[in-house]
Amino acid sequence: MGEKPLVEGLITDSTELLKSLDKLESKPGLAAWYFYEDAGDWRLVIAGEYFDQFLPKQEAIAYQRISEAISKAELRSLSISLIKLIRTDDPLAQAISFLIGTPPDGVMQASFTDTTLNGIFIKEMLILRSALRRA
Repeated sequence: MGEKPLVEGLITDSTELLKSLDKLESKPGLAAWYFYEDAGDWRLVIAGEYFDQFLPKQEAIAYQRISEAISKAELRSLSISLIKLIRTDDPLAQAISFLIGTPPDGVMQASFTDTTLNGIFIKEMLILRSALRRA
């Protein structure tokens, strides 16, 4: 397990964030809580075609959309500092989409610990949505 436990409130709020982003027409194809062992912290990793157009040069616009969705959903435990946007062609995003799939608007909870996937070591991860097209 990660040094810091992932609390249920964050999981609930991240599910609500996905619903809020879906309503804003910014549907993320990937959402997963990922424990960054080097930093000793959890981040909600989000990827989607909508966000790809802004990454990396205009990432402030992408994060602004996330911030709007957090505000609209009135989320209490989830802040923008816990979000990490990645491109859909990022190796982590591709590895997760290879591992498991969900419907485009689906939400689930699939947990993985001490797993190596396509050469990426995953200390701990909780996948909420994995509906990216594979590159």
